Amino acid sequence: YEPNAAVLKAGAYRTLSQQFDVAALHPNTHLYVGTSAQPRLDFPGRVFRLNDVVGFSKSELRRLATLRQVNLTVRNFPSTVAELRKRFKWSEGGEHYLFACTLSDGKKVMLVCEKVK
Repeated sequence: YEPNAAVLKAGAYRTLSQQFDVAALHPNTHLYVGTSAQPRLDFPGRVFRLNDVVGFSKSELRRLATLRQVNLTVRNFPSTVAELRKRFKWSEGGEHYLFACTLSDGKKVMLVCEKVK
């Protein structure tokens, strides 16, 4: 789950977690995972289905080599969208959504998702 801009500006992160039964990946990442099997379509923001979690190491990143078009978002991550696009030669668009982020244990990962809402 990715909250919309209004929720991010209001800083209502704990309320989100309690009201929509979601858990934060990291306090500063502001991305959430659902704790129930069914997605909450009434969530104030975009809803995604998580397909894969790819670590930010060379061996794991090879799994993303086949992707050419991605919708890329960076949250609490040391690289920018422009840097990642240049490094992996990704163009904007397509059906794949990637979130480069930091997990609560400090691990840098790429979340491979598909949009539900």
